[in-house]
Amino acid sequence: MPGAKSTDPTMKQFLIKSTILTIIIFLIGTALYTTVLKSYFFSVLPLVVLFFYGVTNLVHAYFLTIADKTNTRFTSKYMAVNYIKMFFYLLVAIVFVVLNREIAKVFVVNFLLLYIIYTIFEVNEFLKKIKQKN
Repeated sequence: MPGAKSTDPTMKQFLIKSTILTIIIFLIGTALYTTVLKSYFFSVLPLVVLFFYGVTNLVHAYFLTIADKTNTRFTSKYMAVNYIKMFFYLLVAIVFVVLNREIAKVFVVNFLLLYIIYTIFEVNEFLKKIKQKN
């Protein structure tokens, strides 16, 4: 991402926290899908987790670059990026469901859960950054 520094301590902390979150999701998912939800597992689920991990980290890095600039357009940029991200997620979900109708319900439930988890995490971490700045 332009302007995002790999040595930025805020981004480094976010990467560590998001990695821990992702490991926890993998552990819980493994526990659930090898026992109670065994019949609902499909091989793409771990990739969906990695997809959310990657997009969340990229978007957060961009948010940090626009937050560091005291720009009056910050709010509009923040909202635009969130809109684009949500549209991108919707597009990915629709394409997957159309191509894989037999596992669509399980995919959508997992996709929505991951969307909620990663969105809450990202917003919470970003709000901490904004509060520190002010």
